[in-house]
Amino acid sequence: MTYTRSIGKYRFKVEIDGLTVAHFQSVSGLSHEIEVLSQQEGGVNDRLHKLPGQGSYPNITLKVGYVSTALESWHQGFSRGSGGRKNGSIVLLDDMGQETKRWNFRRAWPVKWEGPDFDANQNQIAVESIEIAHEGISRG
Repeated sequence: MTYTRSIGKYRFKVEIDGLTVAHFQSVSGLSHEIEVLSQQEGGVNDRLHKLPGQGSYPNITLKVGYVSTALESWHQGFSRGSGGRKNGSIVLLDDMGQETKRWNFRRAWPVKWEGPDFDANQNQIAVESIEIAHEGISRG
């Protein structure tokens, strides 16, 4: 039997504290940016010096047909002041469901949950999203 990989068939899952809490259809926010500081120098009038500043990570946004109760409970815990930060991973799976890549995030907490949009004139899947703030990403 011949097996071929198709990039369009990749799946993703999220693990929080080592437990799989959801398989999802899209992820965004896996990036890091370093602020650019401009510095003037007396007598140098043709340019500004550019220096590296503070690094930052955007929030991770996960979209899925249904947000797992574990992620929703985690978010609700923070709403009530009883939630805790957790470490987690975004895991890329191939056609056979095997892990191909992993991005680990640390000291995370859910900052936003968004329910699906409903429109009787549309024939689309109801998609929920959860946004997670964190203090860094590394490839695992």
